Amino acid sequence: MVKVIFYNLLRSKYNVKEMFVNPGSIRNIIEEILEKNIEMNSSDFKTCVVFYKGVPIHFLGFQKMIEDNDEIIITHFVGGG
Repeated sequence: MVKVIFYNLLRSKYNVKEMFVNPGSIRNIIEEILEKNIEMNSSDFKTCVVFYKGVPIHFLGFQKMIEDNDEIIITHFVGGG
């Protein structure tokens, strides 16, 4: 299983901190997250950033494969003033 940790928008909007999903591409992982949480909106994932082993991955890189027992972080950059 892959541990997915949620920060910022997804954590506050859907009150989810983490979950475990099957390994696969980031795209497949997001699809599984959406299937398990039908209240989530797929558009929220188009602007997210995934951190895998400390490396940020944006929407166009979501074909990246995540292996069993790995961990990813899904977050959105938040600005303020």
